[in-house]
Amino acid sequence: MRRFLIATILLTAATPAALAQSAPTVLSCEGVFDKTSDHARLVKVFGAGAVAYTKIAGAEGMDQLASVVNPKDSARRLEFVWMNEKARKEPHVLVRDRSRWKTPDGIGIGSSLADVEKLNGKPFELSGFDWDYGGVVTDLKGGALASRKGGCVLGLRFGADLNAPEKARSAVSGDKTIASSNPDMRAARPTVTEISIGWRR
Repeated sequence: MRRFLIATILLTAATPAALAQSAPTVLSCEGVFDKTSDHARLVKVFGAGAVAYTKIAGAEGMDQLASVVNPKDSARRLEFVWMNEKARKEPHVLVRDRSRWKTPDGIGIGSSLADVEKLNGKPFELSGFDWDYGGVVTDLKGGALASRKGGCVLGLRFGADLNAPEKARSAVSGDKTIASSNPDMRAARPTVTEISIGWRR
């Protein structure tokens, strides 16, 4: 009887509901997101039914393979691109679209330019909008966000508000680097559209 109870407990702990309760809810540099993580760990943490190895949208219109967590749940979706694709190791984690994942300091999809600048403690630089690498933060200028607990590298991408003044949006579009403190950049009312966690190689 005792063995039966122990086996029942172990089986219950492995159910999707139990895995969901124990899975992380914050995008950090630790645990399933650390530099030693791999596809197998995702399956162990989130459950086999919650992880799919499939194609996602990549840079310059090219698709790429990734391990996607919660592929059918836009609010909980995570995308793991593997720098070592063959072994599915060395993660680069992406949060975008309507995913609700946030960093430990509260940055999420929809965070404003002002919010991120405040957390950084100073202005930073990002690329102009409306091209393949538009809105990507290129230099945090040594601010607080440049150093993460656990040693990973935070990446952020912004998108301009389509209802912002056209003159301002035009001024901050194109392949160029612009300060977050630039008046036209502020007038374009950018918000975070993509968050990434990666590791220096």
